[in-house]
Amino acid sequence: MAEGKVEEIEIIEEIGEEGKKKKGGGIQIRIPSFIYYIPILLALIFGGYYIYKNFFSAPSEEEKIEQKSVEVARVAVKRGVMFPAWSLVINLADANVPRFLKVTFTFELDRAIAIAEMQEKEPIIKDAIIGLISSKTMADLRGYEAQLVLKEELISRINAILETGRVINVYFTEFIVQ
Repeated sequence: MAEGKVEEIEIIEEIGEEGKKKKGGGIQIRIPSFIYYIPILLALIFGGYYIYKNFFSAPSEEEKIEQKSVEVARVAVKRGVMFPAWSLVINLADANVPRFLKVTFTFELDRAIAIAEMQEKEPIIKDAIIGLISSKTMADLRGYEAQLVLKEELISRINAILETGRVINVYFTEFIVQ
């Protein structure tokens, strides 16, 4: 019987040692702490390169050509239908010296159907234009900025009259003050 106990003790000791091996899980590898910083360092490098390339570097010749073609395409899309309109001679509101303005317009309309409406409402539009310009003095019309203000006023007055289309821009093809 003593031999049986010895065998049992040896078996228990073997099982105990195997149990300890299973708990530890095999070979333990220790990872150095600087390895954890590598993904962060790579993200900073690639992020810095992206920011430099997109915001601080000068565009190449190919990129410049591509940007110009995109700008030209945008301008081409904005263009509407041109309507060469009337030539008008209008008295100005100067009190001391009688002055008049001879002006010829070309209107840029957003759609072609607005041309028919402009022709149909010609007397109403002309009256609105004459009423606006005849209230101006020569000083009000002098200079490029004054002409830009006049264009904006004309656009708003004409668009108030139109129903199916609208005026995008007004071009003066003739502008003579005397």
